[in-house]
Amino acid sequence: MWSSLWFEVIGFVVAVFPVALLLFVFRHADRWRPEPKREVVRAVLLGAAVCVPVFFVEVALKRALGSWSLLGAHFVDAFAVAALPEEAAKLLVVLLVPYRRRYFDEYTDGVLYTGAVSLGFGLFENLLFVSGAFANAVCAVPWIAGLCGAETSPHTDAQHVVLGLVRALTTVPMHAIASGLMGYFVGRSRFVRRRHAPRWWALGLLVAVMVHGSYDWLVFALGRSPVIFILLPALVVVTGFGLRGALRHALALDEVMLGPERRNSRGSLVG
Repeated sequence: MWSSLWFEVIGFVVAVFPVALLLFVFRHADRWRPEPKREVVRAVLLGAAVCVPVFFVEVALKRALGSWSLLGAHFVDAFAVAALPEEAAKLLVVLLVPYRRRYFDEYTDGVLYTGAVSLGFGLFENLLFVSGAFANAVCAVPWIAGLCGAETSPHTDAQHVVLGLVRALTTVPMHAIASGLMGYFVGRSRFVRRRHAPRWWALGLLVAVMVHGSYDWLVFALGRSPVIFILLPALVVVTGFGLRGALRHALALDEVMLGPERRNSRGSLVG
């Protein structure tokens, strides 16, 4: 009993910690003109809430495509069934809620809010795959039970903790990076003519799907091959530097648009 309880606690911590850490990183990047905490928390919760509807879409797509989803060593499965619906859902959530609120007034806000939505999505996935208690609660809902497969378990054991650690090091950062890059384009779209905004959204979605799909394709195609332990971290590192560059450019654009006089040393707005 105690062993099971400890695994449950460790699994919960492993699932939550990387999400909290990455959210802190996004918040730290936005420290000069910080967004209200309630708005960021709202974005995280919305990201978690959209997770289940996306799962239904993915199941429907997989059934509709049938064996076609296995083409190219699961290429279609990775990009069209997994990456596209998930990133499109995150984009839709951002455009419907944070994007329309008055607090979305900087280029960097695109990265922050899209990253927060992504981390909410990743948190739900993490808990579902790693925490037996959470999986039991979710899968007890009749209309969700059909989505629960071999990835979920009624209890947490050492295997699930290891899975959580692997996800913490690769999957969660990948979600944050892919959506964070998309958020850069969402931020850019906020300050162009309205008719041009969809072009930025489409470009951001394309970039996010390419990053996310590449990650999933490696996982689906290589499985437990040792080379995957080199390729996945390499993908995360390379795209992570891409996000770093995009975020720096967004910060520079904010400085040009708002000027350093609009912030103080604590990151609070002045005037």
